[in-house]
Amino acid sequence: MVIGRTIHLHGTSRENFLRHKWWVRHEICHVMQYKELGLVPFLWKYFWECIRVGYHANRFEVAARAAEHDAAIMNSVRIV
Repeated sequence: MVIGRTIHLHGTSRENFLRHKWWVRHEICHVMQYKELGLVPFLWKYFWECIRVGYHANRFEVAARAAEHDAAIMNSVRIV
């Protein structure tokens, strides 16, 4: 789960998460969405999308799934 610039892990280790590049890219996309829209606007729009079209068709999730295959998305972040 992403809140702002932080990816919060539950049920997995940092090492396991980082081994799955597609998963890292997915979550990095959400970090970028927060950065673009701001914390509260992103949360509101994400929530509204889920209500309106459901989780799977939520435009933020659609974009994050597409980012899973985009290695270039990693160029804009630093993992600490």
